[in-house]
Amino acid sequence: MNRVFVSGSISIKTLPIEVIKSFDKIIAQNIQVIVGDADGIDALTQNYFESKNYINLTVCFIYDRPRNLASNLFEIKKIDYDTNLKSQREKQTAKDIYMTNNTDYSFVIWDGKSKGSYANIKRAIENNKKLKVHYIQEELTVQNIDSIYK
Repeated sequence: MNRVFVSGSISIKTLPIEVIKSFDKIIAQNIQVIVGDADGIDALTQNYFESKNYINLTVCFIYDRPRNLASNLFEIKKIDYDTNLKSQREKQTAKDIYMTNNTDYSFVIWDGKSKGSYANIKRAIENNKKLKVHYIQEELTVQNIDSIYK
């Protein structure tokens, strides 16, 4: 099995060049990509691979259909969860657990704030998965430079 779980923060709006280089390596090695259906990194990932006509990608979701689906050529997989789970976060976490458990690698593009991405990083480590984290640092502004410095 050569599968990578790509996840990341919803707040991220563009793919950094380093992430694109990693995605191109994934394509060159024909590694299967497993990704969710959220906005942010999930949607950006789908859009990038679709733009490269790379269809070795599965979109996992928990609703009746994926919230984001960049190509009808991508495989889709509805993930079942315990019906006793109440919050959307718990239901999405069940999906993330499935994706971690069914891949060899985790590649997390993280803004340093997303709790879901943080949990995916920890879960990969706890499950002895190979892990790559691309940390998106805050943009430097006059307003935030003091807090970053401290």
